[in-house]
Amino acid sequence: MKVLSIDLDYIMEPSIEIYNDVFYDHNPETRWRTLFEQTPFRDNSFEINISNLMYCFNTFLKAIRECDSVSFGLSHDAILFELDNYEEPIDLINIDHHDDVCNGDYVDLMGDINEGLSKEFHEIESSGRVNEGNWIAYLRFKEKLNSYTWIRNENSRNVEWTQFNTELIGEDNYIHTTRDGYLIDENEKFDHVFVCLSPQYIPHRFWHYFAMFISVYEELNGQPANVISKTFESEQRYLKTSDEILHECSIGRG
Repeated sequence: MKVLSIDLDYIMEPSIEIYNDVFYDHNPETRWRTLFEQTPFRDNSFEINISNLMYCFNTFLKAIRECDSVSFGLSHDAILFELDNYEEPIDLINIDHHDDVCNGDYVDLMGDINEGLSKEFHEIESSGRVNEGNWIAYLRFKEKLNSYTWIRNENSRNVEWTQFNTELIGEDNYIHTTRDGYLIDENEKFDHVFVCLSPQYIPHRFWHYFAMFISVYEELNGQPANVISKTFESEQRYLKTSDEILHECSIGRG
């Protein structure tokens, strides 16, 4: 299965590293309000890379010409609502400022990059701890990922995590490069195309670009777009807990 994923935080290349880790919150409204209240930044303090936007848009238009399965999500892990049902191995191309293999939640705690990333992968395996920053590792854990090509920005972080990502996915199956270093064949046929907003990383005044992708798709296809507003993370968070409670209830009923 060939899948194209586009995260619109890719267009924030000129400014995203200024605020990437500042006052992060899972609620985008809270994140941006706190950022603007606690720093000198305002909504118009940040700019996009217009060339990156056009690259995403043109790639999207070419990809949906012969693709019958297209979805949109607010959060990137929402793509798993589609991919988690796939039986065939996935060849994934992801245009994204972040690699989304692992989020790095435990790197500081463990004091070592590889140990921190390994612990995060273990938490995915044992507890289903998946989110917008590690959904690629989830696909690897579920043995659904055949190959992964990450098209990043020049200033994307986590490039130093390449060794871990390569070992996790496979030396011949993991590519990370800028768009100048990878050509997506304009005749490439994708089995699924996904576009996400990632509102925690894109200021409000640029959210209309996400709406533009949706509107163009609906205009070209004459049907409502499949827009996923929930996160896969929220579905997984209490899954094992729920299963255990239901199991205990069944035992109690004898």
